[in-house]
Amino acid sequence: MASPLSRWTQKKLLYPVAVFAVIVPTLLMALYGTWALREIELRPASYRGDLRELRAAATREVENLLAPLAAIAPPASAEDSARAMREVESYLDNYVKSLAVRAYVGQGGQLAGVKRLTNEDTRADPPEVLEFIRALKPEKSEGTRRHVINIERQGHAGLRRESYVAYVHLAGGGAIVWEVSEAQVDSALRKLVSGYELRNGALRAAVTDERILEFEALPGEAELVGYAPAHPEIMTWIVLTLRLESSARLVNQETWLSSIFIVIAVLGVPIVAAATLYAVQMILREASEARKKVDFVSNVTHELKTPLTSIRMFIETLKLGRVKDPEKVNACYDTILQEANRLGILIDHVLTFSKLENQVKKYNMQPGDLGQVVRETVQLFKAQMRDTDGEVRLFVVPGLPQNAEFDKDAVREVVLNLLSNAIKYSGDDKFVTVRVGQDREEMFIEVADRGIGIDPADQQRIFEKFYRVDEALTRKVDGTGLGLTISREIAKAHGGEITVESARGKGSRFTVWIPIRISKPMPRSASARSDRTPTREALRPPEPAETAPGVKP
Repeated sequence: MASPLSRWTQKKLLYPVAVFAVIVPTLLMALYGTWALREIELRPASYRGDLRELRAAATREVENLLAPLAAIAPPASAEDSARAMREVESYLDNYVKSLAVRAYVGQGGQLAGVKRLTNEDTRADPPEVLEFIRALKPEKSEGTRRHVINIERQGHAGLRRESYVAYVHLAGGGAIVWEVSEAQVDSALRKLVSGYELRNGALRAAVTDERILEFEALPGEAELVGYAPAHPEIMTWIVLTLRLESSARLVNQETWLSSIFIVIAVLGVPIVAAATLYAVQMILREASEARKKVDFVSNVTHELKTPLTSIRMFIETLKLGRVKDPEKVNACYDTILQEANRLGILIDHVLTFSKLENQVKKYNMQPGDLGQVVRETVQLFKAQMRDTDGEVRLFVVPGLPQNAEFDKDAVREVVLNLLSNAIKYSGDDKFVTVRVGQDREEMFIEVADRGIGIDPADQQRIFEKFYRVDEALTRKVDGTGLGLTISREIAKAHGGEITVESARGKGSRFTVWIPIRISKPMPRSASARSDRTPTREALRPPEPAETAPGVKP
């Protein structure tokens, strides 16, 4: 059963649809590219790279501020807590450079002490920090681990956020929890941003609180194009923003890159679409060839098995002596010979096709009488089909050249193929007419039947290798799908062609055209129609008045 794409291909609908699928996206991409050129100039895509680099610089700045806190080792034991308290107090004494405003020292689940930057700090200790210290236990691991505790609570003055950084001694179960000063972090980040040079001069960087972040710019203000937290863990509400000056344009390099984008969009899409279409076409072609080869192997297997089965059956019958009547014995021998001939024809087809495929087929061009060769072939075919209900009539137009060069065996094979198809696909009316004659500088062999006919859509495809018309009647007829392919290749090897005229239910007419090549000068009596133009103007020109009766040129 043919796939939908194969049916589209056969009906020649795939190509208009594919062209439509290429043109419409191309036009849409061209319109989009025109609009995108302005959008790219006003909304540069390069801000993402600037934002990533700025965020990395801000994260490094915060880590540098935290380095002195990490340098104070958390207590490794209860006796070591006093040492940790002294170092914490010494750090907080330098309140100008201090990043922390409070510090909690704990060990083994107990709070060892609290140190504040100033005595005026009367805030209550956060329960989250106290719970963290109570959960401290010695672990088997060695070294120090950092924890970040971000706290958000609603107070009288509104929403309050605090960030704590804890350094834990894993083996000792001790920890120092520092409350990080938001003012110090904000001040350091603003100083960093003010001196940071962005690659895109149209952008402006700033540090702000996420709670007051404005996404829509007011008239005359810069438009927000991107933002990100300054640090992925600590004080995530402090964000870095990039805003685009409304009157700014891109630098020359970025304008050039945007133009390249438009060129790629307008020219690249059709090229990719055309390549995709070509690939799809090739895939469909290969899939069709693969399906035909599978059908060919199946048909050949069946064709080989049928005569071999008959030959074996009749040989066994004769060997076992089941047939005594001499006439029946001769009938068995005739059947065996007939099936052997059938098997030989099938093998010849396969071998001929193999030679044609590999381009090793050689032709023996010799002078001869085409009418006589066709007459002998028709007689041979009649002998092969004497037990078949059918009739073949031959008409040879007088005046054929007697010494035209052609391959007799190849021509005989073409005639046998056409006769065999004509009988097989003739249905009940197995009447076949064969005409041989000359038209201008070409000889023709015409085989006409009154069979089922061929649809116009299939008339060109029937010459493809392995192709068979997908109909219920034709599928019941044995065949390999190679006969017409071989016939066409033989006609081409002679410099001619094979044509078909057919209509559904009105039979078919196949005509083989062979140019006349004379090895010796043609006798004057054989130069029929020498006054006509040497080139055939149509597939079958109008019949002149002097044409022999009953002959169609």
